[in-house]
Amino acid sequence: MAKFILGNRFRHKAAESRVISRVFWAIDLVFVGAIVGVFRLLPVTWATGLGAWTGRLFGRIMKDRTRKVRANLALALPDTPLPEIARIASDVWANGGAAMAEYPKLAQISDPERNHLSIEILEPIATYEDPSQPAVFVGAHMGNWEMMAAAVARLKIPSVGMYAPLANPWFDTLMRRYRAAMGTRLVSRDEGVRPFINALKKGESAGMIADRRIEGGQQVDFFGAPKETTILPARLALRFGVPLVPVQVIRLPRTRFLVRFHPPLYARNPAEDHDSQATDLTRQINATFEEWIRERPGQWLCTSKIWPTAILMAKTGVYIKSKKR
Repeated sequence: MAKFILGNRFRHKAAESRVISRVFWAIDLVFVGAIVGVFRLLPVTWATGLGAWTGRLFGRIMKDRTRKVRANLALALPDTPLPEIARIASDVWANGGAAMAEYPKLAQISDPERNHLSIEILEPIATYEDPSQPAVFVGAHMGNWEMMAAAVARLKIPSVGMYAPLANPWFDTLMRRYRAAMGTRLVSRDEGVRPFINALKKGESAGMIADRRIEGGQQVDFFGAPKETTILPARLALRFGVPLVPVQVIRLPRTRFLVRFHPPLYARNPAEDHDSQATDLTRQINATFEEWIRERPGQWLCTSKIWPTAILMAKTGVYIKSKKR
């Protein structure tokens, strides 16, 4: 079903009419284009600051979405008092707003001549010395997650990155134009696995963000609750015998980012079949993301339901209480 920024309450009517969808897409594009236009005119650090302020404002306005953020955080951080959950939720919106404001600035932020991006490699792999030997890089929606692709390109590693196309085709075109500055060839999630197989066969690496709930994905625990999860990164790494590398993006003050390439993950029992090994690797990916999120929960973009409603209601009272208000 079509989703809109403005007029989303009419999405059911829009699903019945292509004309209505186009009207709301146009309204959204004008709305977002005006905001992004302001960010484009500002210096990078100012754009980040204004984006963070705008994100917090949106968090106060979009109360239903903020309930989802708090529910996600309450499940992930079960021992955290509710007032602290509320504060972290505001930080989540601020980080998301900052990341949005940084899209028209991606070319500047990723420019090697500027001091916005630093790279830390915790364990060397052959790919860093010889980019023709591919790897699979996997990250989460943390900090500004687009910096993972920028860092891979900075290391001169040719790669293909997966992205989820936006419902609004005009907005999607705008975002892909900004993302092109990252130096990674983008492949829509709708194209399936074939582009990644072809890329790895040619010696190119693959990168994807894998912390979201994927309908039809495999049920793998995330913070102790089952979540439909993609196992594609694990399957690709196993099929081609290449390293599976978690890549962490940490937001620092003044629009600076640390991109940390963690040691590669390996199946703990190589004697198992590929399906079992893929599930094991995916559990390890989720456990790695959990560590990052616990360290910096305010930098995790969790503005959509990471778990189904039933799980959020069963695991946390935040969602139930908020829905009764």
